[in-house]
Amino acid sequence: MDAIDKEVKRRLELAATIGLDPQKLWPSYFGRSPCSAFELDAYLHEALRLPAIERGPDAVKDQNAEQPAHPVEQRGMNPERVGPGQHPGRKPDKEDALAALGAAGKSLLSPERAEAERLKSLHETDLLFTGPEEVYDRVVAAAWKFFGVGAASLSLIAEDAQFFKSAVGPLREETPRIIALCTETVEQNAMLVINDTLADDRFASNPLVTGEPYIRFYAGYPLHGPRGWNIGTLCVIDQEPRTFSPSDQQVLRTLSAVVQKDIDART
Repeated sequence: MDAIDKEVKRRLELAATIGLDPQKLWPSYFGRSPCSAFELDAYLHEALRLPAIERGPDAVKDQNAEQPAHPVEQRGMNPERVGPGQHPGRKPDKEDALAALGAAGKSLLSPERAEAERLKSLHETDLLFTGPEEVYDRVVAAAWKFFGVGAASLSLIAEDAQFFKSAVGPLREETPRIIALCTETVEQNAMLVINDTLADDRFASNPLVTGEPYIRFYAGYPLHGPRGWNIGTLCVIDQEPRTFSPSDQQVLRTLSAVVQKDIDART
């Protein structure tokens, strides 16, 4: 019982640190019963909006009513228009139309075009090279303190390097993209947890594992920009291997949702 109360207290302190109202956003998450992924999404409706289909028939009806008369044309798929990745004076090709699907159409695009669209999405957020921001610093610091890890960061994956929008701990200001562990998180489009990097053939010889900052544990969650393209991660690392329970993963998802809400609001 004492262990449960201590865990609840930790989560309440985390909510207060990042400015969340636990009574409004995490009712059962901060209680004694586990919270399902669906419940968490619902409680985080201001940070992670539920799809219209899960909000009921009225929401679907309202969403349909908001659709323009010519949705394909509205999304820049009209061949007479210049869409993302197009150039004035060049006749749109098939990839221009597919690019209008956003990240959902990634598998239909050439790797070069998909990366161009992802980088375009990153730059549209205006996060890169624009200095620290209090909301991100607060969440990153909260993650670092809550998990008791060596470092935490909000990283952005640019063309050739990983940059930190916010970071706590012994991290380089800039890391070559090819060795950044967050690159893997962005590419796989899912939470990545590495309990022991030396036991994982993908990362055992990575310079960030064998050298500074000597990463032995990593957990990262992808963040996306306009049109759903993954642009970076919220991640925590440690210099010792460790477990990362389903409860820990839920906390990282929640913190990522807070960051994602702010990114969505600015684009």
